[in-house]
Amino acid sequence: MAEQQTPHGPEQIVEAKLEESQIRVVGQTGEVSPQDLSGNGYTYRHDWGAWNGFVRFNLTSSTFTANTRVFVAVSEPTGGGGKFIGAARYLVYNVAPDNGVISVRVHIDWGSPLGVPIDYFIVNP
Repeated sequence: MAEQQTPHGPEQIVEAKLEESQIRVVGQTGEVSPQDLSGNGYTYRHDWGAWNGFVRFNLTSSTFTANTRVFVAVSEPTGGGGKFIGAARYLVYNVAPDNGVISVRVHIDWGSPLGVPIDYFIVNP
């Protein structure tokens, strides 16, 4: 874990590696097929642990490029693997794919660390 100063205050930087064995191709259940996506698409959820304040989460994989398309969702986790909208505000500021990494800047607006599960929808055109 690293930290850097930003105009908004300190930002913690956290990194995790996405193994290819963890990839689930969109459409395997029959609702949407990879062909409909015009590329190789899949979803992934990563539990980043408990954080608050500004944090940059770096998910790494050799499959990511600067042309990778990424959509993310973040919310407060339930105890059973779901998510809910509680009193804490979770804000996604930036999502930036690059060669080997997807960086997501999040602000968890709460006085103490809370769980941060991020859902990724990733398409490699």
